[in-house]
Amino acid sequence: MFSRMYFSFTLSFLLTAFAMGAAASTIERQNKPNIIFIFADDLGYGDIGAYGSTTINTPNIDKMAAEGAMFSEFYAASPVCTPSRAALLTGRYPIRQGIHQVFYPESFQGMDPEEITIAELLKDAGYTTGMVGKWHLGHHQQYMPLNQGFDDFFGLPYSNDMGGLYYFDNHDIDFTEVDQRFITKKYTERALQFIDKHQQKPFFLYLSHSMPHVPLYASPEFEGKSAGGLYGDVIEELDWSVGQILKRLDKLGLSKNSLVIFTSDNGPWLLMGEGGGSAGKLREGKRFTFEGGMRVPTVAYWPDTISANTKPKGIATMLDWLPTFAKLSGSPLPSDRVIDGQDISTMLLNGGTRAEQTFFYYMNGKIRAYRNGDWKIKLAYKGELGFLSWIQKGFVSGHELLLFNLTDDPEEQYNLAESEGGRVEVMLAEIETFKRSLGELPDAKKTGKNMDYGPYISLIGSLAIKSLLIVVLLSLFLYWLIRKSVRFIRRK
Repeated sequence: MFSRMYFSFTLSFLLTAFAMGAAASTIERQNKPNIIFIFADDLGYGDIGAYGSTTINTPNIDKMAAEGAMFSEFYAASPVCTPSRAALLTGRYPIRQGIHQVFYPESFQGMDPEEITIAELLKDAGYTTGMVGKWHLGHHQQYMPLNQGFDDFFGLPYSNDMGGLYYFDNHDIDFTEVDQRFITKKYTERALQFIDKHQQKPFFLYLSHSMPHVPLYASPEFEGKSAGGLYGDVIEELDWSVGQILKRLDKLGLSKNSLVIFTSDNGPWLLMGEGGGSAGKLREGKRFTFEGGMRVPTVAYWPDTISANTKPKGIATMLDWLPTFAKLSGSPLPSDRVIDGQDISTMLLNGGTRAEQTFFYYMNGKIRAYRNGDWKIKLAYKGELGFLSWIQKGFVSGHELLLFNLTDDPEEQYNLAESEGGRVEVMLAEIETFKRSLGELPDAKKTGKNMDYGPYISLIGSLAIKSLLIVVLLSLFLYWLIRKSVRFIRRK
């Protein structure tokens, strides 16, 4: 009798405990969404169907935009990749970290491990954290993802044009040279494996693609298929990758508890010609602080939580994801340092606006422009081989101080500095106030110069051919003009 009562009590206790555990697990999952952050490299504002591309098909990203939130004024924190990535992961302007330029294979420095990353913040909140793809924040051990809050890492230490490419697989290195035709597929396979393995508890997956950074490669399945040329092939394979992630979430029943974000680290590298992408109607591209260099396509998808056709108003930035993820996961923000980003969860969930409509555009450790509301002031710039801009996009002429109303003139064509002198004075004063607020800043981290210039030989050849053709045409024109002049003189 006693044993029967004991068995009944034990069974009841175990069933109750199991039910409570299952309920707790369900509550945990409901309160802490999975977060998948998909980062393209050098993707332009005009390279996605939802943002106006007519030659590149991106049905999966377009689906995210139509059924979720699509930002029209979302900014990367830098027009080049290393500072942009540092800002994404820390929520802090890269100037605060001494990260001004791109790290190279000979760089001995990296993002300070004392920085608090999204991965560390979410890991403390009970998330499993994984990264797949391009890191580019320092390739020495102390700077690598496993020492920056990630439980799992598979990918490359820096850009695909820097040579010596080998896959890092957590603490191991595969010394088989990377075949870049299959790089997007490889990243996708590992991302799906991570989702499968960690589906039972909240996870954060940072999927950082190497493409469409030059040199461009697409797998045989996609090569030659796009109307947008090889660049279009690459983007359409990235879109395929996004589709694989969305399908796997559906298959596992995780879609309604997963926030998926797709964006780019900076604008298109227009200097690369047909291999460099498009900023659409925006001015310039990568490496410059005009809108085309830092305003990037950004969509967020979360079925039943983000309403279809959500169009957040006003600006948002790459700095904002850390405080936003902190809010969504119930994590406290670090209190021992300045976090420049702001929680934009209301923009995602309700289509609201960011609390502050201000943003500072940095390049090479200097403020080059500042936006406040509709207005953007761009400081005078000496230019970079601007006299070649008529041969190839991507060379930028110098300019005086510029002032634009971006609501009326997103293409930055009409300088209003002269007619808005009072506004110029106020905005210049606000820039100086912000500079003073930064306090003492760390020294710039050394970046090195070791590069594999192989991918750029075709560009150099193209520029040389264009220049030679122009010289030949000018010579023929001068020859014709001289002959006409001689004949005219003789007739006299």
